[in-house]
Amino acid sequence: MTHRFRYLLRIAAVAAAYYAAARVGLLAAVAQSVVSSAWPPSGVALAALLLLGLRLWPGIALGAFLLNWTAGVSAAAAAGIATGNTLEAVAGAWVLGQVVDFRPSLERVRDVIALVVVGALASTTLSATLGVASLWASGAVAPDALRRLWLVWWSGDALGDVLVAPLLLTWVRAARAAGRRLEAAGLLAALLLLTGLLLRNPLSYVYAVFPVLVWAALRFGSRGTAMATAVVATLTIWYTLHGLGPFVASAPTENLALLQTFLGLTAVTGLVLAAVVTERGAAEGALGREVAFVELLQTVAVAANEAPTAEHALRTAIGAVCRVTGWPVGHVYLVSADEPEVLRPSTIWQDDHRSLREPFRRVTEVTTLRRGVGLPGRVLATKHPAWVLDVTRDANVPRADAAAQSGLRAGLAVPVPVGADVAAVLEFFSPDAIAPDQALLGVLSHIGTQLGRVIERERAAEALREREALLGAMFDQSAVGIAVADRSARFIRSNRAFQEMIGYDAAELESLSHADITYAEDLLEHRELMAELARGTRSSFTFEKRYCRKDGRMIWAHVTVSALPAEDGTPQRFVGMVEDVTERKSAEAELDRHRTQLRGLAARLEAAREAERARIAREIHDELGQALTALKIDVLWLKKRIPASSPELTRKLDGMTAIIDGTAQGIQRVAAELRPSVLDELGLRAAIEWEAHEFATRTGIECRVELPEGQPALDASRATAVFRIFQEALTNVARHAAATHVIVRLGVSPNALELTVQDNGRGIREGALHDSRSLGLLGMRERAGNFHGNVTIAGNPGAGTTLTVTMPRSA
Repeated sequence: MTHRFRYLLRIAAVAAAYYAAARVGLLAAVAQSVVSSAWPPSGVALAALLLLGLRLWPGIALGAFLLNWTAGVSAAAAAGIATGNTLEAVAGAWVLGQVVDFRPSLERVRDVIALVVVGALASTTLSATLGVASLWASGAVAPDALRRLWLVWWSGDALGDVLVAPLLLTWVRAARAAGRRLEAAGLLAALLLLTGLLLRNPLSYVYAVFPVLVWAALRFGSRGTAMATAVVATLTIWYTLHGLGPFVASAPTENLALLQTFLGLTAVTGLVLAAVVTERGAAEGALGREVAFVELLQTVAVAANEAPTAEHALRTAIGAVCRVTGWPVGHVYLVSADEPEVLRPSTIWQDDHRSLREPFRRVTEVTTLRRGVGLPGRVLATKHPAWVLDVTRDANVPRADAAAQSGLRAGLAVPVPVGADVAAVLEFFSPDAIAPDQALLGVLSHIGTQLGRVIERERAAEALREREALLGAMFDQSAVGIAVADRSARFIRSNRAFQEMIGYDAAELESLSHADITYAEDLLEHRELMAELARGTRSSFTFEKRYCRKDGRMIWAHVTVSALPAEDGTPQRFVGMVEDVTERKSAEAELDRHRTQLRGLAARLEAAREAERARIAREIHDELGQALTALKIDVLWLKKRIPASSPELTRKLDGMTAIIDGTAQGIQRVAAELRPSVLDELGLRAAIEWEAHEFATRTGIECRVELPEGQPALDASRATAVFRIFQEALTNVARHAAATHVIVRLGVSPNALELTVQDNGRGIREGALHDSRSLGLLGMRERAGNFHGNVTIAGNPGAGTTLTVTMPRSA
């Protein structure tokens, strides 16, 4: 059967149910042939959409149309009435389901009130309004009867919602109640007898049926109340239609109002009372469960704190859980120490009927589980609790057959976490198929966490013993010097490496303090740091200091001192880790001397290179420039003496003149690149402006320059370094940035100069900043470093690059 066919069958079933209920409702049609004072289909429609979904609205429309059309209403009017009936049910069900968090069980007062207000009072106005309007438009109703007919329609639909909808909602999905069958039969008999007797009497004693309804609400909840109310309503309407009871003595309109008031009050009062009783019972049950859970948690907490071993705590917890929850079987799986993916069974069990569960115990004791396999394996994989309604039907439970033989069905398991891992899994089983209980899982998860702390504490104690033994061996055999001092910084213990480093033996050191062996120039800093440790403002410090050996020699040491707090948190002992770095210090000093020498050589080399560039630029400009000028004069002299009859020679001489001019411009450009004269003649400020203009002319990239007023006071070598870095930065922009705009800023402070080059290009990659093959970047950093400056480059892909040069204005 296809999904679409099942859908059509459901629509047909809803339409048939609506039609049948409507036929029954027409028996009470007193104001018009299709307008009833009690309209059961409204309750049928609302319940159908709440229980089965809004997709079945075509069934309501179909049933309503067929009912009205076969009752003599025109097709157009029947369609209008069907539209109103459908909108009523859809609107009511949508608001109840999507807005007010409605529960069909009607076990909360808010659900009863929502059903009355939304379903019975509000949504029914749609059906009454569209239905009456459709009848009036078809000419079936006179205008002066519209108001009375609307009230009858609306009240009849509302009555159907409070009488029929609760009956369907509470009985369709409710579980079959066990026990109380005899009491239920007595209740029904009393209801039938009392209602029948009261309705035979024309006097208004009918409200005397309320005690029986209270009985139904107190003992059978909303389900029993809905049934009792339906019985009373059915009998009342039947007697009234046959001219019996207290609702036939007055005028028809008044009789209708009294009847609907009685039925509405009966239904609403009974449902509210049932909901109150149910909520109170649920609250009392929840309170009882909470008390039991608190006692359980207290028992486990005491066991966790007082148990001599983790196994004892686990055994106590398993027994307490089984006793409080009523789950008779409990067991612990332990994560293998060698294979963290494997769970192995333990000997920790709780079983009130061991002989009955023997098959399950035997299988469990020989069954190891891997991550994800079985109930405990799932918990190991997810690190979250797991609950199986029936383990005998779960394909991922290897012990399913044994559980079935032992009469076990529901199963749950919770992790025992230790840090981020699972150390064990607690599993429990019940002979009943029990639905998941989130509150119970929460309590058991908390118990698992407590037990995890016990295991963690036991492991920590064992690790502490091992660590103490290891630390003792490390202290004595370490190649690094270790010394322990008291609050006065007097040595109370030291290892062999420290003794050999300082030249004193253990007994001699115990008569000394740190101050006695510290180099005088380092003593003040050492005392300040030790004072901070003693005050607790820092927990440790690291620095390099000098010690005075017993033989008078001075050594350098890398020292790390940490505070060991007492129980009250105040520092009680100080541990020093001492490494002899005398050789390293000598090597660093030698390295610094070499670096200084290299930096000086690099600076002199750069100065020589700039001087050579300036000389070559002058020679090119002066000698080649003069030669080209003389050559151009000679060409012009020849051109004047060529007769007009030789135009071809004239053109040749013009070409030679152009070549000479181009060569002269090339010579000027080469000379400027080797050493721009503007830098020597006009200074750094003018040189930056000139280079920016040349860059923009050569590349077509807009270059905006922001310079300070006046010429920055720099020596020639620093100005040259800044200018060369600026040239390299513009070259990189032209080659790699794909930029359209560059901003150059030169800032000058009393002590330093800062040059910034910012482009809007593709942005430099992080890896390129540290690429050893990028000679341009290395050159810029080297030039700045020669004058104790630095170059920083920042950029993001697609957001441009910013280069900043910072350099002291003087040495």
